[in-house]
Formats: sequence, C-alpha cells, structure tokens
Amino acid sequence: MVSEKRKHQRMPVIKKFDEPIIIDIGGKQVPGVILDLSADGMQLLTYANIPLNTELFLSLNLPNLKTDTMRGKVVWQRVKDNMFLHGMHITDMNTLDAKHINRMAIDYNDCENKIILGVPDVCYEKCSYFNLCEKPQKIKNK
Repeated sequence: MVSEKRKHQRMPVIKKFDEPIIIDIGGKQVPGVILDLSADGMQLLTYANIPLNTELFLSLNLPNLKTDTMRGKVVWQRVKDNMFLHGMHITDMNTLDAKHINRMAIDYNDCENKIILGVPDVCYEKCSYFNLCEKPQKIKNK
C-alpha cells in the first residue's frame, strides 16, 4: 500500500479551458489551467515553461471559490508536446482561503467515497464543492 504524503486532500478544479487563470511570474502574466487543488498545492497546466523553484502569484475566481493572492513555487514539472504540467507548493495563502479549499476537498472526497460504496443520494446543495461539481450524481437545481 502506498502512503499519502500530502497533508491536505486534493480536488479537481478544471472546468473549461477557455477560462484560464492568470499566473504572475515576476510581473509577467502567464495563462494556465488548474487541474487539481489543495490547501497547500496545485497542479497547473500551461503552455509556458516555468522553471523549478520559480515563485508564482495567483488568485482564484471560480464558482464558490474566490481567493486573495496566494504565493507558491514550482516544485516539479512534466512536459508533454507543447504543454507543461507544473506542481506548485503554496507557501503563503490567506488562512480563511486555505480552510475553505480544505473543506471543499474534504466534501469532494467524501462524495467520491460514498459513490464507490454505492450510497444513494450522495449529493446535497450545501456541499462546498457543489458549484464546481460535474458528477452525474449531482442533483439538479429546481
């Protein structure tokens, strides 16, 4: 069994490729897409090669998830064709933003576990991940 080294649970974020976030790298603006997110890290997809240990600044403006500017650094990178996957360790984030992201990740993972276990009616509107959710089990707004 592989042990999980992360302190915080992750959740998928990707919604649409036509709505990228803007990453600030020393005043230069680079578009990117967040593939997954936790209270202390994220996986970014970009067309820009961002070297390891580069300091990044960004804020999120997603459904039910708007954050102050956070700071992090690139800790790993993978290249495929002309795209770059970057692992970002978040080094500075507003405490309330981190708690909100952590709650969303917990709600997402609880839902995943309930689906795997075959629990009926796993979805509820007060779920903090609800606005990002695209699962077929998601209840429809009336």
